[in-house]
Amino acid sequence: MLQRATAVLDRVRRGVSSRSPGDIRRLKERADAVLHPYRIAYEPDLVPPPKLMGEEGINVLEEWFRWAEEWSMLLRVYGRITRSSRVLEIGCGLGRTAFPLRYVVVDGTYDGFEIVQHKVAFLQRTFHKAYPNFRFVWADIHNTFYNPEGQIRAADYTFPYDDGAFDIVYAASVFTHLLPETAARYLAEAARVLKPDGRCLVSFFLLDNYRTNHLRPFMFARREFAFEHQYGGYGDDFAIAVPDRPEETTAYRLRLIERFAAQAGLALAQPPIPGMWSGTASTWVGAQDLVILTKLGASG
Repeated sequence: MLQRATAVLDRVRRGVSSRSPGDIRRLKERADAVLHPYRIAYEPDLVPPPKLMGEEGINVLEEWFRWAEEWSMLLRVYGRITRSSRVLEIGCGLGRTAFPLRYVVVDGTYDGFEIVQHKVAFLQRTFHKAYPNFRFVWADIHNTFYNPEGQIRAADYTFPYDDGAFDIVYAASVFTHLLPETAARYLAEAARVLKPDGRCLVSFFLLDNYRTNHLRPFMFARREFAFEHQYGGYGDDFAIAVPDRPEETTAYRLRLIERFAAQAGLALAQPPIPGMWSGTASTWVGAQDLVILTKLGASG
């Protein structure tokens, strides 16, 4: 292996003056892959231990990678992510979706904020150390389920980033835990930090796809996904599953999301992509329903 790495590095050195920048970069990437073969797919230090993983409802390592690769695919197909994209994740958790993106966003940047402090601490001492272009920030936002001691009211939170800073903003199973006032605020902030032709990808449980007493698949058959309780005066446009823990799981009707999006200066880029969760879609892509937004008037 060392001989192979040495040979590739020699080619890089000899070719610096005669090769294009793209050729040089590819040669360096090949050398790095040879010197660090386990980086190709799996870096154990970046994967949280089982106890931490369990906090995100993950019981097996397989589920960690399944969700990670699902979002990597969604961002490629619907987010139009590139190697030089500037990406923001709302609610980055323990870096589950950041994990596959470390080999996608190689010339760009990834930023993520998270309301659980020790998750950010884990990412800062592991992920950021290995990949400095991946940055993680703690947001001490109050959430009755995930951060009950939080000091910042969610509906007042300002994302700690400049206007127009990102090509892509996404939230993987975050709005599924937000009350409407917070969802409206987060969409407004997403629009603010997006550049004019940027995209916003958000997963929801859409009430448009929900049917009372319809058989839901796998884990989604549990009571946490039975959205039978109205909340907050939104009628049948918004529902929760657990009355005494309203932010545990939430569901929205598309027209309410469109209303909040329009107020933020966003619009649907295409019809929502149905997920598997409700059991009502004849075809589906991911686990949850995916809403893809662009700025109003953008070329998106």
